[in-house]
Amino acid sequence: MHRTFTLPLCLLAAISISVAAPTVQLVIERPSPQLVGTIIGISAIAKDEGEAQKYMPLLRYRLSAAGADGTFHIVSDFSRQSNFAWRPDLYEYEARIKVTVLNTKTKLTADAELPFRITPRLTGQTPVALHTSHPLVALYSFPACPDGSQFRVAYQRQGETTIRRTGLSPCSPSHTNNLYVAGMRPDSDYTLRTEVLRNTDLKSTGPATTFRTGLVDDTFGQFSVAVPPTDEASKAEPFVLFVSPGRPNMASFATDTEGNLVWYLPSSDRSVTRMLSGGRFLVFGTTQPNLRMVTVAQVDLLGHTLKETNMPRIAEQLETMGIKSVCKPNGQQCVSGFHHDAIALPNGHIIAVASMERVIPSGAQGSDDPVNIAGTILIDLDEEMQVKWFWNSFDHLDLKRKAKNDSKCQSPMGNMACAPVFLTPAANDWLHGNGVSYTRQDGNLTLSMPEQDWVIKIDYDHGKGSGKVLWRLGDEGDFKAESTDPKPWFSYQHDAAFEPPGSNMLVLFDNGQRRKEKPPENVKDSDKDKAKPKDPHSRGQVWRIDEQAKTATLVTNANLGLYAPVMGSAHRLSNGNYHFTAGSPRIDDIVKSQAIEVTPQGKIVFVLETPRTTTYRSNRVADLYTPPNR
Repeated sequence: MHRTFTLPLCLLAAISISVAAPTVQLVIERPSPQLVGTIIGISAIAKDEGEAQKYMPLLRYRLSAAGADGTFHIVSDFSRQSNFAWRPDLYEYEARIKVTVLNTKTKLTADAELPFRITPRLTGQTPVALHTSHPLVALYSFPACPDGSQFRVAYQRQGETTIRRTGLSPCSPSHTNNLYVAGMRPDSDYTLRTEVLRNTDLKSTGPATTFRTGLVDDTFGQFSVAVPPTDEASKAEPFVLFVSPGRPNMASFATDTEGNLVWYLPSSDRSVTRMLSGGRFLVFGTTQPNLRMVTVAQVDLLGHTLKETNMPRIAEQLETMGIKSVCKPNGQQCVSGFHHDAIALPNGHIIAVASMERVIPSGAQGSDDPVNIAGTILIDLDEEMQVKWFWNSFDHLDLKRKAKNDSKCQSPMGNMACAPVFLTPAANDWLHGNGVSYTRQDGNLTLSMPEQDWVIKIDYDHGKGSGKVLWRLGDEGDFKAESTDPKPWFSYQHDAAFEPPGSNMLVLFDNGQRRKEKPPENVKDSDKDKAKPKDPHSRGQVWRIDEQAKTATLVTNANLGLYAPVMGSAHRLSNGNYHFTAGSPRIDDIVKSQAIEVTPQGKIVFVLETPRTTTYRSNRVADLYTPPNR
């Protein structure tokens, strides 16, 4: 039970709960009003009954914000974090912000709420392009445009003929239109213009506005074009979005197809999982290792949080659904963290891949002793980042079937490959779920499980499904492979999805670990180097899936000319070609990942090579506002 008191506008806002503790006080870094694009620092100071050292560890804080309609939406769900950076929507309006404090023991809450005004950047009718905290991103502001129209910003680098464009955004007829413009190279002069369209017809072009981008740390590295684009290469996707968690900085970034940096995520503790529409990204993040402070969030092009939740908060909700999580040594079950992938659904929900440890007292997977097994769970978060559905691999897969590599998760801090391990020093990496996809034709999900060499389809049914495994694709699965290749099946695969959406064509990256030959036995030491088998080549594959006949026809089986044992991605381009990421090959004894474009016939028509780093995933995109079509 709690009461809410609306406060007058001021720098310090406080409320007292007359019925019961706790109480909360808001401290606002900047007074209202503030200009569009200003980030507002917010701190919450809470008190409760008793001694502070006893009640403070029990308190959790949530930030919400409301727009002109007065409806509050969660920005950051309950966590220990009491300081927030709020990025208001990019237009002028009367907002309200609210912080809620929760005592996790008593379950009592309290709110502090206040109004906040956002004012326009423009003072006239001339567009402006302003510098932001990001050296490669401009805040572009221009006057209202006709209702029912759309706008975009065209930008051109001085001395070049090529004109790039942002994605389309709806026009507002009642207030200024504002957009973060990204896709520009460092230390360069640009001309920016507004283009207003009605349907697909260009209706008007605004006056030219100049903007100069800033400098970027020169430790980024030099990318190289290993295979120049041929006439068959796509010209509609001039950018490459990279996710490279192993890089010490700029782990998520974008280049043009010549390898020039055009954007990066300015955060050392966050990594992009997927690109969303409108210059937004899904990211995983962590603030402190091995404390389950693992987050999933939507961020903008500057890295500002738009909405966020965290694993402890999700674990609390899962407990009400029958999944009790105790993440400490000798616990029996632990929902430990996110890893590998999170995607957005057409209805605005998010499906995130996470790990759950479970100790099997009677033993399993070849052990007669108690064994800790790391399984995969899928978590369905609604538009308010609340759990609506989940899938638990322990309920739907054969626990006796051990991992192909007999791999272990044993890092106490966790990483992109494994969430932290809490219950025992190590856990069996049973499935290693590394990619989830939504099947638009029936509202179900596919999950790639490289430690099983399977892609499975799960009964999600638009959030109403049973979670039953509908089929298993791969060696020893439910489908017959139709191919002239003697070894058609993929192994340790990545990024499987049906593309185009709604089709029966499944694209994936076949790392090929199980095609690696074993070295011959009883070989003299002097002959071992000669007898050592060559690594297989990783492949880009496209399968035609007949779910009724249970046949899988291999229609594209591109030999990529190198071996990438781990990491990788795949997707279809707008011209019908395919983009594959070989994330971990060694070239001239140096790790150099490659972004590779091939035709449906398997011909390589473009390769961009990264400098001395692995790449978990990359995507070819038209701009930084339009994600791949899947």
